[in-house]
Amino acid sequence: MGEEFIFQWAITGPEVSKMVTLTAGVTVMGRQPGVDILLEHPLVSRRHAQVTTTPTTCELTDLGSSNGTRLNGRPLPANTPTYLHHNDVVEMGPFKIVMGVTAVQAEPELEPELEPELELELEEELKEEEEPKPVMPTPAHPSAPPPITPPPIAPPPPITPPPPSLTPIPPPGLAMHSTRLLNYLPGIYHTDLMSRFLALFESILIPIEWNIDNFDLYLDPQTSPVGFLPWLCNWFDVVFDDTWNERQRRQFLSEAAELYGRRGTQWAMTRLLEIYTGQTPQIDDKTEKLDPFTFIVNIPVREKELNRSLIEHIIDNNKPAHTTYKLRFKQ
Repeated sequence: MGEEFIFQWAITGPEVSKMVTLTAGVTVMGRQPGVDILLEHPLVSRRHAQVTTTPTTCELTDLGSSNGTRLNGRPLPANTPTYLHHNDVVEMGPFKIVMGVTAVQAEPELEPELEPELELELEEELKEEEEPKPVMPTPAHPSAPPPITPPPIAPPPPITPPPPSLTPIPPPGLAMHSTRLLNYLPGIYHTDLMSRFLALFESILIPIEWNIDNFDLYLDPQTSPVGFLPWLCNWFDVVFDDTWNERQRRQFLSEAAELYGRRGTQWAMTRLLEIYTGQTPQIDDKTEKLDPFTFIVNIPVREKELNRSLIEHIIDNNKPAHTTYKLRFKQ
């Protein structure tokens, strides 16, 4: 009868606190949708690490992640399986995982049933070989001590997720010790001094990698940093003045491709003025009393609330070149 184990993980992190029981086989962790254990955070790689579980062992392997995996405070070498034990602490980015191991008894193997005739013959042979002998109980001496009964073995305590740390763990690149570069050196150089020395270089290189890995956020007007918006404006040869707030600039850049594709039309003029003024203007080019190639722009905002010259500048730059217009505000 062999002894087997149940392996459980108590996972805590940003908006995550759960218990996971590992099944036999390979379990992959990361922030890529479709992995076995999803850990959504920029510091976690798409396929960060994997666990190989058998009925008696549990091995953790870092899959060459960008920010590394730490076991009990020390970085794991990439692509090298490492055995896990009870109460081991694994760190992946901001996530902390506590290992729990519970022993269970494996079910005994059932002996094959014998045929009825063979079973009777076996019983007769056993009776001939062993004759039962009566066993007389031996009375206990009055002064003899009572038999000692061994105390029952207490079951292992339940695994509870660790409380959130009062001091947040700094991400790789901002820590005092190396989390990646040290793994490229032989073990003789894995010292406290070398770990602190390499952390200086990681504090410069790793943030640069963050920018490269997430550069698509810079190209989206809705997520780009404010200071990066003028660079996006260069694509459309646009320069914003101080009257355009951040919301108006992001909205214009989100629709700029379509606005430029329909430039000179009534729809494009209406939408552009709507983004700037916050109200939907009315453009009239069908009144009979209008001169040829003339249209009227009615803006439902009082003139004192807007800058007339800026409104005229927007219209002049986006109307057909051969047309004229009359600008009217709400009275």
